[in-house]
Amino acid sequence: MERETDLSNRLVTLIRWSPLACLSLVLACSTDATPKTKPVAAPAVEQKAPMREAPPEEPLPPMTASPSFSMVDAGSGHSCGVAESAELFCWGRNDQGQLGDSGSTEQTLPVPVGEGLKWRAVSAGGAHSCGLTTDGAAYCWGASIAGQLGSDTLGTIPEPYRIQKAPPFVKISAGEKHSCALTADGKLYCWGENLHGELGLSVFSYFSPAVQVAPQLTWGYVSAGFHDSCAITVEGKLYCWGFNNGGALGVEAEDRCEMDGAPGLCALPLRQPADSLRFMTVATGSTHSCAITTVGVLYCWGANDHGQLGSGFREPLGPTAVMGDARYVAVSAGRDFTCALTKGGVAQCWGADDEGQLAGRAADATVPAPVAGTTKFVTLSSGSAHSCALSADHTVYCWGSNADGQLGTGGKKRSFAPAKLMFATRNHP
Repeated sequence: MERETDLSNRLVTLIRWSPLACLSLVLACSTDATPKTKPVAAPAVEQKAPMREAPPEEPLPPMTASPSFSMVDAGSGHSCGVAESAELFCWGRNDQGQLGDSGSTEQTLPVPVGEGLKWRAVSAGGAHSCGLTTDGAAYCWGASIAGQLGSDTLGTIPEPYRIQKAPPFVKISAGEKHSCALTADGKLYCWGENLHGELGLSVFSYFSPAVQVAPQLTWGYVSAGFHDSCAITVEGKLYCWGFNNGGALGVEAEDRCEMDGAPGLCALPLRQPADSLRFMTVATGSTHSCAITTVGVLYCWGANDHGQLGSGFREPLGPTAVMGDARYVAVSAGRDFTCALTKGGVAQCWGADDEGQLAGRAADATVPAPVAGTTKFVTLSSGSAHSCALSADHTVYCWGSNADGQLGTGGKKRSFAPAKLMFATRNHP
């Protein structure tokens, strides 16, 4: 009895001074046998994530504020943007010449590209980039291992290469190893890798010349993805083709994506099941895609292991409306996360957040959550693990991974909130 009393006193003392012990005791002693019902839906509002510990400061080069930009685009590990002066700048990873500055050294601040040319659009892909001049001429640069630059050259081309025998374009999109572009009269051309049918051709190989996709259709928008492509006709009908990894094409692989007995290879454009919907824009990620209808409803489909579909769940799905009642005007699909702009200019992100992709949280999110700050944006673009957006006053902000300097802040410290693009004094236009 004396020994039992001594043990009891020690236990009381342990519980008094150890919160973890208290918790362990409560859990161990719980006898609640009430059956738990499985929730049928995830909550629309998730708990606030814990604050992150700020990384240590790093030395930065002399910098100045960025000029005004008209557009910005995020690639795998680099970013590019067109200034209002029609000058083109890129920053970040450059091991394949994807910055177009004739070198291969990464740049943590923007460097000029194609000086002497007047640019109006740019798209940053996997390890290459493509741009359009004001007269519609298409140029590409960077990795050239699959014809994605429109050139027969194998290796790298570290400065803008003009695509030969191509018509003037009004929109261009660089994917992982292929590129696509639209003409003013709605013709769609793609070039580069076609091993998964991403060019919309039934012959699986590399194609460096630009080939026309589904000439019987008139196109209004295109997005080149990882190993797939999606495009929208002028009537608002959505088509996707290529590799159906994770259900990125929005159709069941075993039912709708077979050719010559090869599951997952969809060489010809397939209209999505939601025939009654009309879309205005589409974005392709690594294994998921998203599109916005003409009334601003956002649908996503494909892989969902990090909640990148915004459905409140983590199961892969076909085309499903994102949770919430927001109406959207822009969307961009990253590697395993998604960002979109509401009609009010609020940037929201969801999915993986291991590199700060969601700009304000410290954990994955399965429903849309606004990024940190009060800045209103007009466009945005997501890369593998970072995003860049253009504010209403034409300032570029970026957030997320910065391992290669793709945020353009002068260093390599990732940012958990939108950070302003900076310029080296010597490169300021």
